[in-house]
Amino acid sequence: MSLLRRILLAGLLPLTCAATAAVPKFRGATPLEWSVKLADSEMARTGDQHFFGGSNPRARIDYTTSFFGTALVRLADRTGKAAYADYGLKFGTSFVAADGSIRTYQREDYNIDNIPPGKVLLLAWERGDRSPALKQAIDTLYAQMQTHPRTSDGGYWHKLRYPNQMWLDGLFMASPFLAHYGKVFAEPAAFDEVARQITLMDRHGYDAKAGLYYHAWDETRSRPWANPQTGQSPNFWGRAVGWYAMAIVDSLDFFPPTHPEVEHINGILRKVADGIVRWQDPSSGLWWQVLDQGDRKGNYLEATASCMYVYTLAKGINRGYLPRDKYLPALLKGYEGIVRDFIRQNANNTIDLTRCCQVAGLDYTNAQGRPRDGSFEYYVGEPIVDNDLKGIPAFILAGIELEQLLGTKETTFHARGWGDYETVLARIKAPTFPDRDFPITSYGARPGADSTAAIQAAIDACTRAGGGRVVVPTGEWLTGAIRLKSNVNLHVAAGATLRWTFDLGKYPVVFTRWEGVECMNYSPFIYAYGEENLAITGPGTLDGGATWETWWSWNLRTDNPRKQKADRDKLIELGEANVPVEQRVFGPGHFLRPNFIQPYQCKNILIEGVTILRSPMWEIHPVLSSNITVRGVKITSHGPNNDGFDPESSRDILVEDTLFDTGDDCIAIKSGRNGDGRRVNVPSENIVIRRCVMKDGHGGVVLGSECTGGIRNVFIEHCEMDSPELDRALRFKNNAVRGGTLENVFMRHVRIGRVGEAVLTIDLLYEEGAKGAFKPIVRNVQLDNITSSASPRVMFIRGFEGAIIDNIRISNSTFRGVTDTEVVTHTGSVSLRNVTIEPAREVRGLNSVGSPAGPRPAPPGK
Repeated sequence: MSLLRRILLAGLLPLTCAATAAVPKFRGATPLEWSVKLADSEMARTGDQHFFGGSNPRARIDYTTSFFGTALVRLADRTGKAAYADYGLKFGTSFVAADGSIRTYQREDYNIDNIPPGKVLLLAWERGDRSPALKQAIDTLYAQMQTHPRTSDGGYWHKLRYPNQMWLDGLFMASPFLAHYGKVFAEPAAFDEVARQITLMDRHGYDAKAGLYYHAWDETRSRPWANPQTGQSPNFWGRAVGWYAMAIVDSLDFFPPTHPEVEHINGILRKVADGIVRWQDPSSGLWWQVLDQGDRKGNYLEATASCMYVYTLAKGINRGYLPRDKYLPALLKGYEGIVRDFIRQNANNTIDLTRCCQVAGLDYTNAQGRPRDGSFEYYVGEPIVDNDLKGIPAFILAGIELEQLLGTKETTFHARGWGDYETVLARIKAPTFPDRDFPITSYGARPGADSTAAIQAAIDACTRAGGGRVVVPTGEWLTGAIRLKSNVNLHVAAGATLRWTFDLGKYPVVFTRWEGVECMNYSPFIYAYGEENLAITGPGTLDGGATWETWWSWNLRTDNPRKQKADRDKLIELGEANVPVEQRVFGPGHFLRPNFIQPYQCKNILIEGVTILRSPMWEIHPVLSSNITVRGVKITSHGPNNDGFDPESSRDILVEDTLFDTGDDCIAIKSGRNGDGRRVNVPSENIVIRRCVMKDGHGGVVLGSECTGGIRNVFIEHCEMDSPELDRALRFKNNAVRGGTLENVFMRHVRIGRVGEAVLTIDLLYEEGAKGAFKPIVRNVQLDNITSSASPRVMFIRGFEGAIIDNIRISNSTFRGVTDTEVVTHTGSVSLRNVTIEPAREVRGLNSVGSPAGPRPAPPGK
C-alpha cells in the first residue's frame, strides 16, 4: 500500500487540501478564471487602438478605458501576471507627453469625466514610475478639481456644460482619484473633499421611500428633467447607482482609518447596498435598467449595473465595510445570473459581456436626436451593446473580489485604533471542559517508558465520553506524536514532565503547513486537525528533547549545505508550481523539522500554565484556527527557528502573561507563503498580546515573513521586552515575492530595555526584496507611550519603489540610549508627536556659529 493511500485511509489528509472550502465554479470556471477570460478576450479584441500612438489615430484619454486599465492592474496584482499591468497602465501613460502635458485632455472643458485617467497614472506612480512628466500629469488633473465649478454648497458640477448639476456618475469620476492622490501625496484636504462630495450626493440624491438614488440633481430646479420641488431627476437608472456605489467603496480604500467621516461614509455605503439588494430581481438575481420598474414593458436586465453591484458588495464584505451574512446571498445570486445570462462563449475561445446599456445621460439630445429627459422611455431606448467598457472592468473586479471572498469562510472589520480593542476581546472566550479526569496511568502509561499509545488511548476515551481532562501526573513520561481530539484538556500536573523522544517512527506523516506552505510531513508533537474545544494546561513541563545532535542538527549553521535546505527549497518550488498538496510528501528520508504544538483548522483552544522547552522548530503554531487563548505559558527554547508563538491564518487570539525566551522571534504572526499563501488566502486577524515578557529572540512581536494572506488588527499592550539578544521590539518583514497587506497594528504602554537593531523595524527588502510582482503593504501602525533604554535607533524602515509603508505614528514616547542614525527610506507618512529621542552620548555640534540664543563657541584649538 502506498504512503499516500495509507495517509488517506488514516484520515490524516482532508478530501480537499485547501484551508477552506474550494472556491465554487460558475458554468465551469471560478470567478477569477472568468475575470481572466474576459480580460484576455477584450485585450485581444482591442489591441492598441485605445493607446496614444496606437493603430487608432483618434484615440482619446477616456474614463471608460482608464476604468479598464485600473481593473487590469488589479488583475495583475491578483494573478502575478505583470502583462496585465503593463497593458492597463498604457491607457493613461501613453497619453502623457515628455513635458507632462496630457494629450487630448482639455482642462477648460471642466469635464469631470476627464479625471479617471488619473487613477491609472497614480497606479503607475506607485509601481515605480517617478518621472517628472508623470507627476506633472497627475497634478494637472488634481489641479482641475481645485478650480472645478461647484454648486453653492460645494458639490462638483458634472461638467461646465451641465451647470449646477451633480450626477451620481461624477462621484466615481473624481472621488477615488482624489482619495488616492491624498494617500499617495499626503494631502489630508483631499479626504475632506471626498467626504463632502459623497455626503452631498447622499443628501441631494437619496429617496428614502425607494431606498435608491436618483441619477442627478439640479440645484436651480430649472432643467426640464428636474423635479421643481427637489431638483432630482425622475428615475433610478441602474448604472448611475453603480457608479456611486463603486465611488464609495473605492474611495474608502485610501481613507485614513481615523478620519472622522469614515463611519459616516460607511453608513452611506450600507444605504446604497440595502437599495441594491432590495431591488434585485428575485428570479434572475440580476438588476433592471430602470431599477424599480421591474418587467415593465421595454425594461430589461442590464449587465453593467449588475456587475458594478456585485463588485461593490463583494469588495465591501472583503474590506469589512459590509456584514457578510447580510449581503453574501444577494451577490452570489447576482454573479451566478451574470455568468449565466450575460456571458457568451465564442467558438474562438473568447467571451463577451452582453446586454450592456451603451450610454445614458441628461440634458441635450442623444445620437438619435431624442431628448435626454431622464424618462423611463429614454433610459430603455438607448442602444444595447456587447462588451461595453463600462461593464467589462466591473465584471473583472467583481470576479477578483468574489474569488477572495469565497476563499475565506469569514470576514471581519478593520480596526481603526484602540477604540476597537474591546470588540476584539469580546470575540475570544476560552473553552471549558466537563469535570472528568482520565489519568494516563489508567491506560498503561509508566514513568520513564514510552507512553505514546497510553496517552492516545486516554485522549480517545476522553473524547468518546464527551470530554474532560487527560491527566499527566507527577513524574517523567516519554512519548512520540500525540493527536489531540475535541473536548479534551491535556493537563500536565505539577512535577510532571512530558518528554518527546527522537524516534522518527513515532511521528507519522500528516497534513500540515511548514514555513507557510502546505505539505505532508512529520506530525507536530501535539497535533489536532478539524477539532474544537481543545486545551493544554497545568503547571507541568512539555520538553521537546531537541538537541544539536537530534532535531536541531537538521538546520545546523556550520553545515554547508544544511540538511534541511534541499527539502525546504523543494517544498517552496512545489508550492509555487501549485502541485497538489497530497503530492508534496516529506517525512521519512527528509529533513523538515516538525513544530511542537499545531492545531490545524481547529477552534476554541486554550494553552495555559505549561512550560515549553527544547522544541524542534516553532513552539505553538495554530493554523487556520480561531478563538485561541494562550495564558501564563513559559517558553524557553534556543534552537534554530525556535519561534515562541506563530499563529498562521488564524483569528481571534489572546496571548497574555506569557514569558518568551527563544532562539528566534518571540511572537511571529503569519498567513502563508508566496503562491501557496495566495491559493489559501486567509489572513491572521484580531490578535491581542498583553502583559507578556519577551527576552531573547530576533523580535518581540513580528509580522511575517510568511504573510501573503495578510495580517490585521493586532493590539499589543503592557509588555516588557529586554535582552542583549533581543533584536527588535516590533518588526514587519515582507517582500515583493510574499506580498500581502499588514495593517492596523497598535502598541501601547510597552517598556523596552535593550534591543540590538531598532525599536520599530519595517523591512520590505527582506530576503528576495523588491524582486517580485506582489506589492507588500504596511499601513496604520501606531505606537503610544513606549519607552526604551538602549537601542541603535528608534526606526529601521526600508521600502522600495511601488511598495507601500504609510500612516506610521509614534506618540508620547521616550527612547534613550540611541547610538545611530534613523533609517527611513521609500516611506509614506511617518509622524512623531510628543516623542523624545535621547542619544547615548552627547553629540558635539560642528557648526562654526552657535545658535542665536547662545554664546559663540570658542575658536578651534582654544
